[in-house]
Amino acid sequence: MSFMNIKELLDGSINSIDIDEDFTIPKENYANTEIIDLEKVKVKGNLTYPSDDNLFLDIECSGAMKLNDSVSLEPVLYPFSFKISENVSELLEKDQFTLDIISILWENIVLEIPIRYSEVTNYDKYKGDGWRVISEDDVKDNTNNPFKDLLKEIEKE
Repeated sequence: MSFMNIKELLDGSINSIDIDEDFTIPKENYANTEIIDLEKVKVKGNLTYPSDDNLFLDIECSGAMKLNDSVSLEPVLYPFSFKISENVSELLEKDQFTLDIISILWENIVLEIPIRYSEVTNYDKYKGDGWRVISEDDVKDNTNNPFKDLLKEIEKE
């Protein structure tokens, strides 16, 4: 279900719509992103329409996206969760009694895509002739920092 029927809510027959569903984001939404695959998004909360003509969505969302690990380039699952508490009245089209929940979810999932994500903890196998991958801790710890001599030169200047 992509569109929620909210006619009863808008005409005052009911006070709120409880939401406790799993939603599937269409693959075409994330085809040109870093996301390889997206599990169903669990959504729990409600939609209310108080007397001030504002439609409020208050939900908690969770799921997992499959991304390429930033270090190993292997596919890894990246769990995410977020809350949406907002007025969605502007998303209603005139004389329409539906709300596109998928577009609202997608707008928020995009914000959850990390710039860089890695599950690699042992960097020993990521090395070659004259290079190696180091952790952030190695950079902070000058004893293992391959750039320590360069840093000393910069500090002298």
